[in-house]
Amino acid sequence: MHLLKRLRSLFTISNGVLLVGFLITLSWVWGTVDAIQQNFVLQQRVDGLAQQIAYQELENQTLDFQKKYYQTNEYLELSARERLNLASPDEKALILPPNTVTTSDDTPEPMLSDTPIAKRSNIEQWLYFLLAEKR
Repeated sequence: MHLLKRLRSLFTISNGVLLVGFLITLSWVWGTVDAIQQNFVLQQRVDGLAQQIAYQELENQTLDFQKKYYQTNEYLELSARERLNLASPDEKALILPPNTVTTSDDTPEPMLSDTPIAKRSNIEQWLYFLLAEKR
């Protein structure tokens, strides 16, 4: 009996109104948080698509510049020189012999001394560099 009286005191009309108000507030907060989360996700998608659009516009500009370059006389001249080995009428060709390694005995060997080279410290090297007489 004592428990029943206690339950009746808890379940009053004012407590019911407070409970309904609390549930309405809780659902409103939940909906607001959900809307904020959806807006955040959608904004990330919009930003990603905006980056893709900007990238594609740059790609289109680059291709447009390349197209214009390929239509210039300079490109035609360079292409003819490279692919067809053509030259201007006033140009002269300079033909160099192929690079070869000489194995003759005339090449001097580096001079070697019997005394080892003393290693200088960093400070000594700077002092030598700054204070050495200029020749």
